[in-house]
Amino acid sequence: MEVSDADFEFAKPPLSKEFLRLVFDKFQLGSITYFGENMFYLARQNSEPFIPLPPGARYPAEIELVLDFMAKERIRRLRYEMGVLFRSDIPELSDSKTQ
Repeated sequence: MEVSDADFEFAKPPLSKEFLRLVFDKFQLGSITYFGENMFYLARQNSEPFIPLPPGARYPAEIELVLDFMAKERIRRLRYEMGVLFRSDIPELSDSKTQ
């Protein structure tokens, strides 16, 4: 589904749809995938991984804001195609007792 302004209803500035678009453009990102427990994979628009240098370093502050937002909002993947942002949510876990 496409990212909308409503996705940022509870986000603190500077987080917005426009901020995400600017971050993806600035760092030439194609997608960010969240695997849980602070594990992310960032791919550039040319499908190469985006890795902070030196190894073990943190991502730039703008990217860290996006990663934090994804974890809080349970977003599994953000994808940027032809100027449009798309999101995939982490599925809700069903309670085995209610089934």
